[in-house]
Amino acid sequence: MYISPFLLMAFLAVFSISAHADLSLEKALTEALAHDHWLVSNQYQEQAIRSSAIASGQLPDPKLRIALANLPMDSFDFNQENMTQLQFGVSQQFPRGDSLEIKQRQLNLMADQKQLERYERRALIKKKVGQLWVQLHQYQEQIKLLVDNQHIFNELLTISQANYRSGKIQGYELLDAELKLTQLQDRIAKLEQLKNQTHGRLSEWLTVHGRVGPLSSELPEIKMILTDEQLNSEDKVYQALLRHPVLQRLEQGVDIQQKAVDLADEAYEPSFKIDANYGYRDNMSMGIERSDFFSMAVTFDLPIFPEKRQDAHRNAAINLREAAKEQRLLNARQMKSTFDFERANLAGLEQRIIIYNRGFLRQLKEKRIAALKAYGASTARFADISAAAISELEVKLQKVALLHERASTLFRLNYLLAGVDPELRLLSPRYLESK
Repeated sequence: MYISPFLLMAFLAVFSISAHADLSLEKALTEALAHDHWLVSNQYQEQAIRSSAIASGQLPDPKLRIALANLPMDSFDFNQENMTQLQFGVSQQFPRGDSLEIKQRQLNLMADQKQLERYERRALIKKKVGQLWVQLHQYQEQIKLLVDNQHIFNELLTISQANYRSGKIQGYELLDAELKLTQLQDRIAKLEQLKNQTHGRLSEWLTVHGRVGPLSSELPEIKMILTDEQLNSEDKVYQALLRHPVLQRLEQGVDIQQKAVDLADEAYEPSFKIDANYGYRDNMSMGIERSDFFSMAVTFDLPIFPEKRQDAHRNAAINLREAAKEQRLLNARQMKSTFDFERANLAGLEQRIIIYNRGFLRQLKEKRIAALKAYGASTARFADISAAAISELEVKLQKVALLHERASTLFRLNYLLAGVDPELRLLSPRYLESK
């Protein structure tokens, strides 16, 4: 089939554009959540545990016994002796108390933990991918800022060359102007390196179709999950933190350990085994009938010396349950401390951004322009204009970093509030929905 060169070039152009399409923050988060193999693996693990729970709640298989008893060795005649018989027996073991039901409930709780692990994973993906996207956007904007301001250093170099030719400055000042331009180019190359590294880390969470092209120049607004009114209430903040899937999973860990205590309590109950046997006897050789035999037995054990076995197992289960409770309290305290730290960090960043927006950049720009005019008139040294230009550029770069650090901080804060995140709760496990 013939394909015209025009159609082939059009197809390649469309493919190239689609392969390097802009990757918005929302698209990156959606794609990472939709194509995470860890979530699929975890779901298989949950199904395996639930299947094990069904199996663990069943009685052991009964045992069938078939035996030929008391056969005479001299003749091997089945009807020669009175006690010769063909025996059929069946036995069934019954575990202690409600141990099967408790074990089944314990495994179902472990399966429910897998749902919470997936909830936690989604929250973690949202934080990590969001931070990587923000970091990639920061490097892109800083590179663009340096490239856009490169003309200032080119202009300084041009003025320095003219002043050098006219004998107004020394040679080292011209070399200094060339050095500043080289340092700027080196800084751009370093940011390009960091951008490519961040791109590689972000690609871990995306599919092959999620190649990152140029991002939009505008940084998306990241909103806090809680309102200002809720943030001003310590109780509401703490209650929101307690709903985090990590703490919910630890709480379920306490419930699982409680089932272990209940299981240890059942060890004080006896276990039973029932045996039923039927013995078939043939008539004697002279035609005398012989009755068949039926026997039944119940075997059970009595835990009458529990100090070294049952008591020890129960004490171990209780200690593990209390350890799980303390671990949950410890993690809750650490989460609250981390939230307070990030919230204070956010307040500091916003305060600094306000200072930058109140004319700080305007003042630096005016200083640079004034120094540039003075240098052109040979009334100022190159070091003065160079310092003014670098100071202005550094503050611009710092403002970009502050804006992006603010966005990253909001992602970290929202991760700590994952338990009340409306976007994540659309995919929440049944355990959290019942809370």
